[in-house]
Amino acid sequence: MLFRSRAIAALTLVVALPVVVFALADGSAGVAVATVAAPAVTATVTDTASPAATPSPSATPSPSSSTLATVTITPDPDNYVISAANPTPVLSGTVTELAPGATAPTAYADQSIIIDDSVYGDSSVTTGDDGSYSFPVTDPVPGETITVEVPASAANLAATAPPVTLSAQLTLTAKLSASEVKYGTTVTVSGTVTSYSAGGETPLSGQTVQVYAGGGELVVSTLTGTAGTFSTVLPREATSLEWTVQTGGGPYTTATATLPMTVELPTVVTGFKATLNPFWKVSYQGCLGLAPGTPGYVPSLAGLTIQYAASPHGPWHTLGKVPTGQRSYVCGDDGRTFSGVLPGLLSNAYYRAVYAGNSVSADMLGAGTGYLSSVSGTVRSWLYIDRITDFKVTPHSVRKNGKLTVSGKLQYHPGSKWLNLSRRTVLIILRPAGSTTWYYICQVSTNSKGNFTATFPDPVSAVWAAEFLGAKNLLATMSSTVDVPLK
Repeated sequence: MLFRSRAIAALTLVVALPVVVFALADGSAGVAVATVAAPAVTATVTDTASPAATPSPSATPSPSSSTLATVTITPDPDNYVISAANPTPVLSGTVTELAPGATAPTAYADQSIIIDDSVYGDSSVTTGDDGSYSFPVTDPVPGETITVEVPASAANLAATAPPVTLSAQLTLTAKLSASEVKYGTTVTVSGTVTSYSAGGETPLSGQTVQVYAGGGELVVSTLTGTAGTFSTVLPREATSLEWTVQTGGGPYTTATATLPMTVELPTVVTGFKATLNPFWKVSYQGCLGLAPGTPGYVPSLAGLTIQYAASPHGPWHTLGKVPTGQRSYVCGDDGRTFSGVLPGLLSNAYYRAVYAGNSVSADMLGAGTGYLSSVSGTVRSWLYIDRITDFKVTPHSVRKNGKLTVSGKLQYHPGSKWLNLSRRTVLIILRPAGSTTWYYICQVSTNSKGNFTATFPDPVSAVWAAEFLGAKNLLATMSSTVDVPLK
């Protein structure tokens, strides 16, 4: 017979044991498990006279223990793990007594024993005719410890069984549909929740599963289905983070899985321009930004290069890198402007800006956040190539205050052959002996056949040449050089 007050009627025996969690980070099959092993319970208390009893000498009313019966408590080896299949653990066993001089124990029948509960206090249970007892724990609590005790009396010694501690556990599996995603991609988290029991894992339906973002913010909550499974869509994130999936509560311990996810932001290169000037310099400019509708910003121009090719379809070659330390302004969708000048290598070429993308770095928006590669549109820039031929200087040496005559022909190549350039200005230049600087002494125009000539006093021993500075659609060019000393 069971005696228990209303406040004690919800007694629960539960042990909270350590939770071991394995998280699936890469979307592959695996398990994140929170487990507690079922406790091994030794159910017999013994004294020195019998291996199956533990007397309590301090509670013995008679100074001569040899005149008292020895009591043995033998709990049944039940499963004391709380689960969906075992929501009300039952503490049971038998109590026997061995009278002095007797050769066999007898049932400790119809006697009151004490159930000492660490959560709800003491309760009394009366043994049956066969010495058995049964104590259902109707409201178990993880970590609850229960001890069965037989108080000493005038006829028997006291006895205490080893304490039994209840435990509860869940097994959580969780995975992401993708662990590396482009911003805007739909990502789901799915898995199962099961409860441990002696017969194996039991699917747990109706169990709340909560998902937290990296900062600890609860972002979504869902319930498991009849098979213990769950699946829910995660909110879009513009930074890399770790999702924390958690379940538990009530009589169960908490199971947690941590799932890292790397987010990569799409980028675009807009407004790209490239222009070849007459002096073989390519000026470029553009904007590196995020794709429209993408939150965040581009923090660096690192990884941005200018490429060129003779054909719009390549092959492409690197002309140069865009300096990362240049002054930049906000443009596009939270992007950064870029510009610069690089040496030209072809008179007629195609140009583009290529962003290689970026992974984790100290100045990135959020730890682990990546930036996807992008390529600008293709731009063509060209100028006609030209040349100065038949350049001559006479005489080959000159007396002081003597005169020099220079001559030559200016031509350009529009595609099939060289043609003469008329009515173009040509500079006659010199580099004095011992100097590294060029000077021009006069200007001369080409005639209808592209020829030019000029005569002037020779001021100094020097190296002579002719130079054409180019035009809107013509590259600059320089003739060969002639050394003329003064006598």
